[in-house]
Amino acid sequence: MKRLILVALFMSFAGCGSEYARPPSVTAPANSGIYVDKAYFDVFEEDFRETVACTGLDGNFWDVAIFLMPPPRFACTGDNLKGQMCYGEFATPNKILLADMHSWKHEVIHYLLYKNTNDLDPDHKSKLFDACLSVPNS
Repeated sequence: MKRLILVALFMSFAGCGSEYARPPSVTAPANSGIYVDKAYFDVFEEDFRETVACTGLDGNFWDVAIFLMPPPRFACTGDNLKGQMCYGEFATPNKILLADMHSWKHEVIHYLLYKNTNDLDPDHKSKLFDACLSVPNS
């Protein structure tokens, strides 16, 4: 009889998955997927605007699809890069794949060139790569 009372008491405290067993901050399960903090979008958008201003080319941040790839590098997808590993890559018409934040502005330049000239400049002949990616002296 004592054992039965102890089991009943234990079960009443354990909650067996009831609302009382959930931490107060959990209200409902999240939809499946990968989520990034708003700070990511803020940094991406600010850098995008800076790159647009530097290049003088037309572009809208929200027209770009950003894919965060597993760091430090991923298998390149472009025909000219088959078999190589990339830190970042632009894929027409609007995809930017990133494993490294340092590649973001570089890939934005490829996107802007493609959007404005229909040439993504895979050989990096444009002076915009040097002009808009240089790091100012601190």
